[in-house]
Amino acid sequence: MRTRRQKILEDRQAVVERLIAGETSLQIPDDLIFEILLRLPAKCIARGRCLSKLWASILDRQEFTDHYLKRSSARPQLLFAFQDRCKVFFFSAPQDDNSSLITASYHMSFPVNRVKEIYSPISGLVCVKDERILKGMKTPVTVWVICNPSTGQYFTLPRMKTRNNKCDVRSFFGYDPVEKQFKVLSMTTLAHGKRDLAIYKEHQVLTLQTGKLSWRMIECDVPHHHGINSICINGVLYYKAKNGADSSTYGKDIIVTFDVRSEKFGFIEVDKPFIPVHTLINFNGKLASLESYSFNRRSPIHLWVLDDIEKNEWSKHVYKLPASWEDVVGDADLYCVKVTASNEVVLSGYYQRSPFYVFYYSLEKETVRRVEIQGMEAFKHFQVYTFVDHVEDVKRMKGVLGLALK
Repeated sequence: MRTRRQKILEDRQAVVERLIAGETSLQIPDDLIFEILLRLPAKCIARGRCLSKLWASILDRQEFTDHYLKRSSARPQLLFAFQDRCKVFFFSAPQDDNSSLITASYHMSFPVNRVKEIYSPISGLVCVKDERILKGMKTPVTVWVICNPSTGQYFTLPRMKTRNNKCDVRSFFGYDPVEKQFKVLSMTTLAHGKRDLAIYKEHQVLTLQTGKLSWRMIECDVPHHHGINSICINGVLYYKAKNGADSSTYGKDIIVTFDVRSEKFGFIEVDKPFIPVHTLINFNGKLASLESYSFNRRSPIHLWVLDDIEKNEWSKHVYKLPASWEDVVGDADLYCVKVTASNEVVLSGYYQRSPFYVFYYSLEKETVRRVEIQGMEAFKHFQVYTFVDHVEDVKRMKGVLGLALK
């Protein structure tokens, strides 16, 4: 059964499609049309661009795409990704909707071989790390695919050149809100016998908004080994690591900072038990570390907030799980996705079940609620990647080699 909201959106879409196709004699002011367009789903915008050059030029105007992104940022979405044997698929659903049942919308898919990682969406774009056997090669190599679920566009970045083909590659995706630039940071090393002792020595950066995409070497003064968790906050990329020049000096837990605009590294020392079991999050615009495993242990939640990065001052906060936790969550095996702007921890299962639930734990109220997500039943038992704070950017990516539409 259609909801009232879905019916309103369908009615708006029908009106605009008639306007675009010239099937109505109604004289509607331009500013009203502009306002209606801003309220339409991204899929409708994409279809409108295909109907005529005139409407494509209207919908491609920077004024319109900037306003659309600003409006979308006020209503962030959950983003879901699945991989089957040869493709990765993207869905989205309202994030701050108070409903207990939400239907996810399908966006796009594109071919992949073996997805190694899908990075958290940043300002509408998603970076996917894939392994492929390229033409003329016998062993798989790492490639990165950038996609925009809202426009259905995707493209593969040029292959990164390394000093040795048998190296391990780790990457991070960042965004500079001042220059409005997306960058991919990658680091390489020869793989050791024990993977967790590999020290990263080569660091390269690729900027997306340049005409010719190419990797550039950058300097990092302190050798380190990356962790598995990262987040980009206000143009600064943070990721967990251990310092050390080689496996013999491999040691202290640190958080590496990378300024996306200046491309400069920094390091924050932290207490040893603080890092391995925690998830880095954005807490009111500050870097924070959440004790994520506690949700499955049903024990109090510990949160550390970096109040002063220069003085390395952290504050500790403790939260209790509500008495209703067992009734709402049960024995679900969950992981911490991230924290929303309203300070709700989003918890998701590792695999698509039927029914599939996403849980919200409020740090302020110490309450938990459950939301059922429908519309993705075709991927039952598949691994699901869940992300928060996805926004729709309908600006088309231009001037990039390898650009393709779904």
